[in-house]
Amino acid sequence: MAVAALKGLLPPEGFARLTPLGGFEARVYTDGERVYKVYGKEEAHLAGLEARRMARAGFGGLVLAVIQGEEGGVLVTRRFPGRPFAPEAFTPKTLAALSHLFLALHRLPEPGRVSEEELLARLETFAESLRDEPEALGLIQALRREVVLAVGAERRFCHRDAWAGNLLVKTPGEEGPEVLLVDWVRAGGDDPARDLALLKTGSLDLLGEERAREVLFRLARLYPREVRERLAFYVPLTYLHDLHWFRTKEPRGYAQALEEKLPKALAFFRDFFPRRGAW
Repeated sequence: MAVAALKGLLPPEGFARLTPLGGFEARVYTDGERVYKVYGKEEAHLAGLEARRMARAGFGGLVLAVIQGEEGGVLVTRRFPGRPFAPEAFTPKTLAALSHLFLALHRLPEPGRVSEEELLARLETFAESLRDEPEALGLIQALRREVVLAVGAERRFCHRDAWAGNLLVKTPGEEGPEVLLVDWVRAGGDDPARDLALLKTGSLDLLGEERAREVLFRLARLYPREVRERLAFYVPLTYLHDLHWFRTKEPRGYAQALEEKLPKALAFFRDFFPRRGAW
């Protein structure tokens, strides 16, 4: 078991004090001061990869240790004094901190440009998994016609997984930055517009659609016009990705996701593609 890698690092009393925090690819624990992200044998290398990506993002100071052994890998970081993103914790300070964080990430260059082939392949994947949903297929076809909008965008360093569980907001009165992104395994080169779209669909939507759009556009106004225009492509695309994920990974939640996300995807495409020139 991957936990054996962690058990060997701590004295029995320390191991007994650990509290699980969840996790998907890895199991995450805390002792109150540190966070231990434990990867299994096959994913042990991801502990070091995540530490390197945190350093590139400017969070290397949070990394205390990376340990790899026969039982797996462990990333040890300082514990951030905050909780996952929630509407009641959202303040003007949160908005300012989000803006600063994403702009700083997206200034970091990555090699290459977004290709037409990868975008069309993604749409084809969604068409296959959503083949019995006429409205979704109609949206996919419409995005195929508009794919040229996103082709050729310069890649920048992106988090690519900014859902609410990975976006921590500082507890009032504590020290440190207002927000922190965790789970950097998927980070890498991508279109900043896609990163902002993922932030909307994964976190900002908890604020309600009207407020989520308002916050998204306030974040985006500091970006070049072409990045803002590409949101009209990437926000609907990201909702389709969410539906594909539920269909293939969490089918029990698919019906609810379809009911909630597809109307938002259709509305965003309808509301903002015709107005591209007005951003």
